Amino acid sequence: MKVNFNLYFTFFLLGAAVLAWTAVFYSLPDGRLKFYALDVGQGDAIFIETPRKAQVLIDGGPDMKVLAQLSAVMPFYDRSIDLIIITHPQEDHMFGLAEVLKRYKVGRVLTTGVNYSSRTYQEFKRVIKDKNIPVVIARAGQRVNLGGDGVIDILYPNENLSSVDFLGDVNDSSIAALLRFGEKRFLTMGDAGIKEELDIINSGQADIDVLKISHHGSRFSTSALFLEKTTPEIALVSAGAHNPYGHPHGDTLERLGNIPVYRTDTQGRIAVITDGENLTVKTER
Repeated sequence: MKVNFNLYFTFFLLGAAVLAWTAVFYSLPDGRLKFYALDVGQGDAIFIETPRKAQVLIDGGPDMKVLAQLSAVMPFYDRSIDLIIITHPQEDHMFGLAEVLKRYKVGRVLTTGVNYSSRTYQEFKRVIKDKNIPVVIARAGQRVNLGGDGVIDILYPNENLSSVDFLGDVNDSSIAALLRFGEKRFLTMGDAGIKEELDIINSGQADIDVLKISHHGSRFSTSALFLEKTTPEIALVSAGAHNPYGHPHGDTLERLGNIPVYRTDTQGRIAVITDGENLTVKTER
């Protein structure tokens, strides 16, 4: 059978052109910031992309689902992430991060550096060392500039926790990060409890628009006082469907009252999109 090489070559060129124009189109700034609560089950992973394509991953979920979720929100040819923030070293927030570090070129890692004994955490630190990725130790008052497309302010912890044996629940060492873009503010807090909430209230920076609910909607976080002081327009909950902890807890949902709540356990991946003035929410289902 005679093969029409000219036809195949034409198709190849057309395909290459489509991919090239797709890359060009994707790289054009559209003036909107995208904040994704990734659907990673009973864990946390947040992905942020600014109009100029600065990219931040906060936490990495309880397994490898984060890789598929990143593939869903990033083009296949994009293999770099500017910043990874690990709020605290429990596995439901960081199990997938070591593999992300191996598969993507990561600009830097922001962490508390608190001591924590787990194989997953040790592997995470080993990969960082092997790939010579710069590490920044988080502390309140730091500001991360997102290339002219907003900033991330670190509100907690209030002290340097690097190599510290944290006394109490390691959840309460969680990094609290406030993303500012235009007039809109997004707050993500890992698994922080009420003590950390009080510190953030006292910081004077509590007025926000989007609240990523702490600790998957645990009964012992997101207090009535915290909601009164932060006044979020919408709330996001990252939890696994039919999880054994009953997250998000009914008491927490009751405290949220009339605030619109979006949940990964029932709605899948959640995208909050803003031009700095308005918010639009899109859910996977």
